[in-house]
Amino acid sequence: MCGIAGYVSWDAPPSAAILRAMEKALVHRGPDEGSIWSNEVCGLAFRRLRIIDLSPLAAQPMSNETGDLRLIFNGEIYNFPELREQLEALGHKFKSQSDSEVVLHGYESWGKSLFEKLRGMFAFAIWDDRQQQLVFARDRLGKKPFFFAVDGGRFVFGSELPVFRHVPGLTLTISPAAFNEYVEFGYVPSPNTILQEVKELPAGHFGTWNRQGLSLHSFWALPETPPERDETIGMRAGAETLEAPFRDAVACRLISDVPLGCFLSGGIDSSLVAAYAQDLVSGRLKTYTVGFKNSPMSESADAAQVARHLGTDHHEIMISPELVIDEFVEIVSQSSEPIGDDSFLPTFVISRETRREVTVALSGDGGDELFCGYTKYNQFAMARRLRRLVPSAVTNATLSLVGHRGGDRVTKSLEALAAPNDESAARWLSSLWKESELETLLEPAVSRSEPDAFSASWNRRREFSPLERFMVTDMDTYLRDDILVKVDRASMAHGLEVRNPLLDQRFVTAAFQLAGRARPGKTILREMLANRVPRRLFERPKHGFGMPVNDWYRGPLRSVLERYTASARIRRRGLLNAETLQRFVQSHLSGRRDFGRKLHAIVAFEIWADRFFGESEALA
Repeated sequence: MCGIAGYVSWDAPPSAAILRAMEKALVHRGPDEGSIWSNEVCGLAFRRLRIIDLSPLAAQPMSNETGDLRLIFNGEIYNFPELREQLEALGHKFKSQSDSEVVLHGYESWGKSLFEKLRGMFAFAIWDDRQQQLVFARDRLGKKPFFFAVDGGRFVFGSELPVFRHVPGLTLTISPAAFNEYVEFGYVPSPNTILQEVKELPAGHFGTWNRQGLSLHSFWALPETPPERDETIGMRAGAETLEAPFRDAVACRLISDVPLGCFLSGGIDSSLVAAYAQDLVSGRLKTYTVGFKNSPMSESADAAQVARHLGTDHHEIMISPELVIDEFVEIVSQSSEPIGDDSFLPTFVISRETRREVTVALSGDGGDELFCGYTKYNQFAMARRLRRLVPSAVTNATLSLVGHRGGDRVTKSLEALAAPNDESAARWLSSLWKESELETLLEPAVSRSEPDAFSASWNRRREFSPLERFMVTDMDTYLRDDILVKVDRASMAHGLEVRNPLLDQRFVTAAFQLAGRARPGKTILREMLANRVPRRLFERPKHGFGMPVNDWYRGPLRSVLERYTASARIRRRGLLNAETLQRFVQSHLSGRRDFGRKLHAIVAFEIWADRFFGESEALA
């Protein structure tokens, strides 16, 4: 796990000073060492987090024997031992034990067919001096980032957006369409970024940059039509089907030359990962739980019970709300791009504390999208049933009569029910700021792309059932561009590598074969876990991993809210209507409505913008 950056120009090669500045922007991603390399047209910058083969032989940029290939690599290739055997049979000689060298020699022998052979999470670039081209790729589900900008005859890339600030002559401005999506959803769906001039390589894609220009190609994608399935397979049989691929997914992620542990919330997903991992390690697995002190939502007691049953070496990290409040602005500012998800904060803190003892942590991310775990999927299914029974005119009349007097929960339920079709309902359940609110909140210059990422993904999957269509759209947007981004940026801020067995490509493919995965409540995963953990330890309501933002923004963080939503600031930026935003702020502060999560996305953007552009900068 590392940080990578580079610069190819046919006219003016990057200087050592520019490459060093790009490298220094990524120190947190690779705290162990850094280096640069350049020739007359290409420059590469690298920061290393040592995971596999800690010796200097695995350092990067890495070259082949003849020196005509140079690699910088971020991520882990979990099937590198078997690929290495194949390459050795082809005559390749290895100087290190690293997975990075497998990628390098793999490209020598297999060329662009290499990408389909790789099992893991990765973003890398190879300078091919023979072909005078840069070849780059990103993993199937987009776990690792690869940003790039094309500016005339030069191609610039990096693991994080601050890299691009060090490129002379590259103008960076806010993308109106991306800002629109950010406000609505709390994240920017790829391939867009918050910057107009910078794009993100789509997940499951590779590309080349040469004198003919830029070329991008897909080597894998989430399915757009349902695979052939045996509809008779029940929950228990489905769980048995997934046993072998999941065990294999966990086993290959336990390979590490540095200390390794596992996040354990006590929920189904992390408990399942911990249970399989404990079966596979020789000693006691280190597990880590984070919770807020004196919080009714803390899952530390539940996690401790699971840990005792599994026999792990368990560690509880209890965070005082005062700690997060004191560090609030500093933590939010550590994100290299705006992230409106308030769970970035606890993810940042647990990553920091876990990194004190281990360098690699296994996580349960992906289970909710793969196995219908979110509450919103239940709400979506219920809304579909009720929409057939209750005419829309009745729903709209009830909504206008009740207004907000029934409270946010009642109002939200009625608004979801009032959505005219499945896509509108799914979008409403997935967004922070609703379309009716955006009409007056966003300035006219902040326009939406048509279709935007959510609609485009939804429209590509017409043959799925409505509920599974929603789930796959979430994997294609929310999982990739919110959850995985949040975890990568929060963990790599501390040089912690996070691995996700539930998102292993072979396991994902096996899961898609089961029709029962679209049954709300993660029934299949529950069956798998019940073989290892008593049901009484995990059959309980799901808790989120966010903050009590509604209370905090009325209490200890009120001054932060008021500072970053101040009318003068908002008018200067030119992206939001200051008067409309103030109405939402005052409604929240008065207690009439709970807008904490919505307003947090605005606050998070402003904190990021202060650091990236400056507090006084106009952005539209």
